[in-house]
Amino acid sequence: MKLLAAGILGLLLSQRAFSHAGDHRIDSKMKVTCGGKKGILLVHFGTSKEGARRALESINTHVQEDFEGYEVREAYTSRMVIKKIYSESGQRYLTPKEALEGMKRDGFTHVVVQASHVINGIEADHLNEEMKEFHGSFKDLRTGVPLLSTTDDYMRVADIFYERYKDKNIVLVGHGTPHHAGSGYGMLQYISHRKGYDNIFVGTVEGYPGIGEVAKDLVGNNIDKVTLVPLMVVAGVHAQDDIAGEWKDTLEDMGIQTEVSMEGMGEIREIQHLIIDHIEDAISHVKEDMMVKKNNILREIS
Repeated sequence: MKLLAAGILGLLLSQRAFSHAGDHRIDSKMKVTCGGKKGILLVHFGTSKEGARRALESINTHVQEDFEGYEVREAYTSRMVIKKIYSESGQRYLTPKEALEGMKRDGFTHVVVQASHVINGIEADHLNEEMKEFHGSFKDLRTGVPLLSTTDDYMRVADIFYERYKDKNIVLVGHGTPHHAGSGYGMLQYISHRKGYDNIFVGTVEGYPGIGEVAKDLVGNNIDKVTLVPLMVVAGVHAQDDIAGEWKDTLEDMGIQTEVSMEGMGEIREIQHLIIDHIEDAISHVKEDMMVKKNNILREIS
């Protein structure tokens, strides 16, 4: 039995080592030569709710404090939000393309683009497409990953919410998406329960699982009191209209006493630390060119 246990353990360890070897990143510290100009472009989805923008402003402020020598600028990916803010106040937020064009004109040579998007979904894909236009425009242009990208990210986010709400049953309510990255919501639910955080449930406003699935889980676990928490960077329109509206009303109609947190993830210092860690990782590493790697392997048998 001891030999069998040792064999199983060895297999598990070898699988873990193999998975870590698939990280596909290379140590490569961003090097700025004399006369270079460093910048960080923080890319947010944005929000038309003025009060909710404090979350984005807080992220911007703390990133600037943590990266001495870098100038921090921001952009919004949502054109609808940009348009609405402009029509209401005359303030014009920049798209990522416009912001990068401005940084190029202003002489930036080394730029890190870091999004505050929660998952690697539609907005992240579009941002990556926009950035292709700027390859070669800077001496070094790098991209940090969205909040929930690695297994460690999911574990950290689960830990953060558990520590903040350990004495309450909570539902983390995300936006949701038809994109395959929507599986990330299920990943966060799975990891939360694997870590023993049985008070955490995950749902989405416009995806799966929705309010129906979440309500069924709450009833099945005999939960009669819950706090709805935005799994969103800002507590904007969806938090105010959907979470504090439809979701709260639906659960209360079922006899579940419901509170609502109106704190965006971007206001949480530990979430800001995660964003900062992603920026630091982008400054220290580059993605491995997988085509080059594959071709090099085949050279050995050519």
